Amino acid sequence: MSTDGDSITTPVVRGLLAALSVLGISLAVVVVPALAAQVAGTASSATALDAVLIALNVLVLGHGGGVVLSTGVIDGAVTLTPVGLQILLVLLAALSLRRVGHRLELVRGDGVLRVGALRDAGVSLAAFGGTYAIGLAVLAAIGRSADAAPMVTSAVVSGALVAVGGGLIGLLWSLRREPTTAVPGVRVLELLPAPYGAVARSALLALLGLFGAGMLLVLVLMLTHVPAQSALFDQLDPGIVGGLVLTLLQLALLPLLAVWALVVLLGGTVVVGTSTGISLAEVQTGVLPALPILGALPEPGDLPGAAWALMLVPALAVGLGAVSLVRDVAELERREQITAWIAYPVVVVVAVLLLAGLTTGGIGDGRLVHLGPAMGTLVLPLLGVVVLATGLVLAVLATDLVPWTRRSIASLRERVDAAESAERGEDAGRRGSTDTRGSFGSRGRTGGAAADGTDADGATDQDVADDEHPSDVEDADAWDAWDEGAEDGDDQDEDPDADQDDDARDEDARSAGAADDAAADDADEDPTEPPADEDPLSPRAGR
Repeated sequence: MSTDGDSITTPVVRGLLAALSVLGISLAVVVVPALAAQVAGTASSATALDAVLIALNVLVLGHGGGVVLSTGVIDGAVTLTPVGLQILLVLLAALSLRRVGHRLELVRGDGVLRVGALRDAGVSLAAFGGTYAIGLAVLAAIGRSADAAPMVTSAVVSGALVAVGGGLIGLLWSLRREPTTAVPGVRVLELLPAPYGAVARSALLALLGLFGAGMLLVLVLMLTHVPAQSALFDQLDPGIVGGLVLTLLQLALLPLLAVWALVVLLGGTVVVGTSTGISLAEVQTGVLPALPILGALPEPGDLPGAAWALMLVPALAVGLGAVSLVRDVAELERREQITAWIAYPVVVVVAVLLLAGLTTGGIGDGRLVHLGPAMGTLVLPLLGVVVLATGLVLAVLATDLVPWTRRSIASLRERVDAAESAERGEDAGRRGSTDTRGSFGSRGRTGGAAADGTDADGATDQDVADDEHPSDVEDADAWDAWDEGAEDGDDQDEDPDADQDDDARDEDARSAGAADDAAADDADEDPTEPPADEDPLSPRAGR
């Protein structure tokens, strides 16, 4: 970009042209189906001009403005916004300003904003928003008729909001760059200072999950109420082209019903007319417009208590966003982490309340004067779901609860293992004592040994072992080792008088030895000689 006057003129012109192009596309989006329905509707008395005027009123409603009707059937202001059409208009504005941002070359080749980029972007956005709001006001004024009169003031405000919001998204989108080997990539949310970029990413993830939960509930209701919707469609009998237009209208209302379903899932109440309400507790409906998609609403009556468990679905979406937040701010300082943890639930709650507020409105001054979420019933349940889900995730992932729980479980497991090991050791000791006593008793019974360790012939167990194994020295040593252990075990059971019995046996052995010596001396004497003191004439001597 040069630094002459074109640097200011070019952003202004580009913004103005972008606004005119988006208005033209938006006008075609609503006018073409209206003309097609008028041509195909043979039973209708509306002219092509009537179809165009109706399309202009729908365009104002799609931006979030209001239209005053006086048809005799519906009298009063219509402020219910077809959210699907509004999303489409915001997307068109974003795509247009994205192209403007690329043409203005806001980012240099090295991935850095060029000098004056913010100024040029702001000028183009202002030109786009101003031109768009004025153009929508002109179209709203053109769309006035005897039966319908768009509110010009609301058209200007709603048009400016759509243009500025969508244009800002488009300009930020134009700053995005894919990374290369030489230049780092540029991410829109990363342009925000820490930790607000992480908060924005996590909140966006949570909002997408919440909206998806509401849309899923609507689709389930539509699939389970197909006969009722078919009956309403047959009653209208729109024909082929009319059916196509009716389908487009219902698609424009589908995101609106998804937000209503989300409000119900969060524990709030959706009003569909005077003295009506749809919540997780009960369903009360009255007379509704003959739109086939409204046939998917539940039948009037009380819902079972298990329906409150559906609040876990949005809580899960909020929890997923909180998990993403904890991971994104894990490397930041504690103060920044706390800031992110507080900012995340605040952003989610505010965004949901704004989204629910955009889907409120009314049709006329009759029974349908109040349609959409009852905001008073949504605030407290929403706070509870968001705060509790976020707090639970933070308690598990951002504190020492999980490591402390793991340490406690590991410590308990170690104590249990130690107790089991000690119990097994005691059981093994008791079994060992029992086996030892049993083997000793068996040995005594088998060998016929006495209680003092000798057998019937007066020989000890060691003597018996030696007699049985006179040549096997190694076996004898092993037997001695076993017998010593057995004697050690038996020593505890011996009687204190055992030593006296051993002394008595030793004395008997000495007496027997003396007797043997005397017998040997008698054997050495001559058997024919009588003793010196014996009478030779005695009978013994004669023998």
